[in-house]
Amino acid sequence: MTKEFILDLTRKLQLPQNPPAQKPCSKSIYRVPKILNDVNSQAYEPKLASFGPYHRNCRHLRPMEKHKHHALIQFLRRISKASKTPNDVLIAMRSVEPRLITYYDGLQVEEDDEDCLERGRFRHRDWLKEEEFLKIMIVDGCFALEIMLADKRTAAGEQSEYDSHDPIFGAERMTYVIPYLKRDMLLLENQLPLLALTTLAAIDGSGIGDVNTLIKAFYNLSSTSLEDRIINECFHILDLYRKILTYDGEYLPSYEDNLHSATELRNAGVSFCKSKTNSFRDISFNGGIIYLPQLKVDSFTESLLLNLMAFEHLRMIAGNEVIVYVFFMDNLINTADDVALLRNEEIINGLVSDGNISKIFNKIAKEATLAGFKDNIVDVNSKSNTYCKKRMRRWRANFVETYLKNLWVFTSLL
Repeated sequence: MTKEFILDLTRKLQLPQNPPAQKPCSKSIYRVPKILNDVNSQAYEPKLASFGPYHRNCRHLRPMEKHKHHALIQFLRRISKASKTPNDVLIAMRSVEPRLITYYDGLQVEEDDEDCLERGRFRHRDWLKEEEFLKIMIVDGCFALEIMLADKRTAAGEQSEYDSHDPIFGAERMTYVIPYLKRDMLLLENQLPLLALTTLAAIDGSGIGDVNTLIKAFYNLSSTSLEDRIINECFHILDLYRKILTYDGEYLPSYEDNLHSATELRNAGVSFCKSKTNSFRDISFNGGIIYLPQLKVDSFTESLLLNLMAFEHLRMIAGNEVIVYVFFMDNLINTADDVALLRNEEIINGLVSDGNISKIFNKIAKEATLAGFKDNIVDVNSKSNTYCKKRMRRWRANFVETYLKNLWVFTSLL
């Protein structure tokens, strides 16, 4: 080792032991790393539209750009009725641009000081030159608001601002296009900061109203018990969706005690029932009954769960309720028979087959890493396992498994 190296280490040892506390990081929009992407790379890729900078130049998404500009023009026409101009949009969005860019991982300011943020000096990438980031926030933000507003008006039977034959916003196309856009707007890499949406909505005085309420209606989310303070602290649509999905309830299972499958639990005398809410935390065990939230499974469920899990992995201070839920359901569901049992109790519904639902949970649970997780609330796993280990319960389970699952064996028994 050189003398200079030893001196350098000595200087580092002389650094303060308790550095000043850092401000909470606003980074909340990430590129999904390869270790997560390998499970199902398509689950993180937009199908129709890019929102934000990460997928801006993807070839298969370029056709949507002209429709984005169509929506922008419609937005500008509407705000002109309230005596607002494109310059008002530019001024408002430019004032929040320094904050917007801090939400994205990999787009960083040049210096770690407040003055740098106020001046809006950034270390630009190629696609951030010539105010490209600001353009993306305005165009994509207006497009997202127009999608949700058009869906709201269609649901309410109101007159659309767009031609009925419009390829995106027309009444004939909305039913087909909206589900794919809903899915794309929930991808982690495709998020727009809520700050961008609320800034644009504040300029439009024609009925967009509260953005959070618009988002909840768009995704049919109910959150009567979710405090406004918590909603206002959300970073983006995926974060809001997750907070609503995991707010109610007081459940956190123990991953150390693996749960029996649904059919094994039923054979041991355990019943299943729907919880009062659809929150992933609203799971409990009481009197031989496991209460579970209802889950509607469709062709986009796997993508949704993977993106929610990726967000929890990458922003660890957000929590891990979705990861825990997926881990729990994977223990509960081993085969199509387990799914059929839960479907019969209306805990799982949707048009996806029982076999495919089983495969979804078994597949995505590979990423349900729970290292460092501590259970300090309700241990559903150990309670149900203790219940199943009682002598009479165990005898009943063995009897059902041995004699009642096979018609010929049962006939011989008689």
